[in-house]
Amino acid sequence: MAVLVGRDTLTRGLVFPLDAATTIGREPGATLRLAYDGISRQHARINPSEAGSTITDLGSTNGTAVNGVDIREHALRTGDRIQLGSIELEFKLVTENGLAETRLRADAQVRLMQLSDRELEVAQQVAQGLRSTEIAEQMNISTRTVNTHLEHIYDRLGLRTRPALAGLVARAGSNES
Repeated sequence: MAVLVGRDTLTRGLVFPLDAATTIGREPGATLRLAYDGISRQHARINPSEAGSTITDLGSTNGTAVNGVDIREHALRTGDRIQLGSIELEFKLVTENGLAETRLRADAQVRLMQLSDRELEVAQQVAQGLRSTEIAEQMNISTRTVNTHLEHIYDRLGLRTRPALAGLVARAGSNES
């Protein structure tokens, strides 16, 4: 099954299954409606098939790019990054289980976006198994400051334990953008 995964700040956390030919645009009749700046009424079309999926620009004002290269038509591969105006989507081929995992990862990434950069850094070090004293030493801050960051992290994310936080960071794929 082909899917598009939101990669930019506006669409991160969104997963769009591509069951049939999909028109992307901002008009209400688009199969995948993205009403954002830089998206034309009928911007692009993706045709998934067993032989391979293709994306075609539909004469959009701002063009369509795949992996940073402007295209008119392009054969898609897993991992391709599609740029439509200010929107960036990743094309993936997944199984049914893979679709569920992709949705869980996207949800975890959105949850972690609630954290400040410093809190995210603390969360990532917790996921590596470091204790508060070790994190404090690495970040050159006090253990008390680390624990304060952890309290804020737990409050924002609705978590109670280090293992739950480590699991969320792992599910998000903390090293991905």
